[in-house]
Amino acid sequence: MFSRVTLSRITPLLAVSGLLACASTEKAPAADSTALPAAASASPAVAEPPVITIVASDFKYEAPDTISAGMVTLKLVNKGPELHHVQLLRFTGGKTYADFQAGMKDMKPGAPPPPWVESVGGPNTPVPGGEMQITEDLPAGNYAMICFIPSADHMPHFTKGMVKGLTVIPATTASVAAPTADIRVSMTDYAWEVTPAITPGKHIIRLENLASQDHEMFIVRLEKGKTPLQVAQWGENPVGPPPGIPLGGTSGMPKGAVIYVPIDLTAGEYAFLCFIPDIKDGKPHYVHGMLKAFTVT
Repeated sequence: MFSRVTLSRITPLLAVSGLLACASTEKAPAADSTALPAAASASPAVAEPPVITIVASDFKYEAPDTISAGMVTLKLVNKGPELHHVQLLRFTGGKTYADFQAGMKDMKPGAPPPPWVESVGGPNTPVPGGEMQITEDLPAGNYAMICFIPSADHMPHFTKGMVKGLTVIPATTASVAAPTADIRVSMTDYAWEVTPAITPGKHIIRLENLASQDHEMFIVRLEKGKTPLQVAQWGENPVGPPPGIPLGGTSGMPKGAVIYVPIDLTAGEYAFLCFIPDIKDGKPHYVHGMLKAFTVT
């Protein structure tokens, strides 16, 4: 959210040299290895996905180095005065967070990232001082948590050190069922389809990306008289009071991904937006029409 450097098949701006100076200060988790630990014998299933708490501040994450694979709830707590999200990157081909750090050192600005880096979603930004959560199915592997949201100086937070390694090991318990959703939201290039209409109260959204490229869902409650486009413009240049209240959502998720997003909305005006740059022209997806106003009544 709020970034021209969020992922779109991992945007080339990920290669900004500033990432190296910051990422190199983050020690690779001890559990990182090309050979992931073997799973133990499965234990009985638990009723709900485990909750993994990620505390964001200016400019770092506090979170476990290692978690178990499967359906998990990622709870983002924003303790900083700025907006923060979690974009999860997964490294394929047995690559590790250390490989990610090393690869960035030799990457020229504007160059694409290695083909073994892929986006897998994550919780989008709540209001500073707030929290939000999502539930998704994470396969075993090596990951990074990274924040692409820019500060008022237009520097994305990862260039200030907001990146952290994560290892997801094979589960030692039986799989947990996905949450039961009552709202379905499908993302395409470049729109949302919402079924049924969202009403006041608590809901669980089943969000699926049916598009050919990565998309995010940033949820905002609009201030009176403000429009989604004004929110998008403020997000690109965050100066002065925001025209809306961030309520979370998901960061960039690839084609075919499904993430569950709990919401609790009162009557009012809201919007969904996507800030990820397009793979064809590099313009944020909201420029292509991927911003949707809706009324909760």
